[in-house]
Amino acid sequence: MNSTDKLPPACAKLLHEKVRRKLTFAQISAELSRDEVWTAALFYGRASPTHKDIHQLASLLSLSAETLEEDFHMAGPPIRDICNNPTNPVVAPFSDAINLYEPAIRSVLVEKMGDGAVSAPHMKVRVEKIENKHSEVRLVLESKYVPYQSW
Repeated sequence: MNSTDKLPPACAKLLHEKVRRKLTFAQISAELSRDEVWTAALFYGRASPTHKDIHQLASLLSLSAETLEEDFHMAGPPIRDICNNPTNPVVAPFSDAINLYEPAIRSVLVEKMGDGAVSAPHMKVRVEKIENKHSEVRLVLESKYVPYQSW
């Protein structure tokens, strides 16, 4: 089964054209004036495009803006379910690290920010390649920290 089989038609079309044209998410996101991770999330049905995003993508990928807009509309809200046990070897280590260090991360956050929670809907994610002798990667998660209220 192809990884695009479960995606909304708009996303499958976007991914097909991205691959066919040999474009990267960085190149596409530059055209949209968006972050590359947000752009990738859009292509995988995890973000909502604006009218402007749809028209820019349609122009860049030679797709019908009207059909793309209709496809996104028919797909409904973005897919935001969470897999608690990722098996993808690229993603699983990040999940493992969060699970392993969760108590430490939580304790340090509370010490620095007070009792609260990180806001997932406000989160920005960046992937950076670190050039050195071991080719490393940096994953940056940036979000609002919302304090818990007392009543």
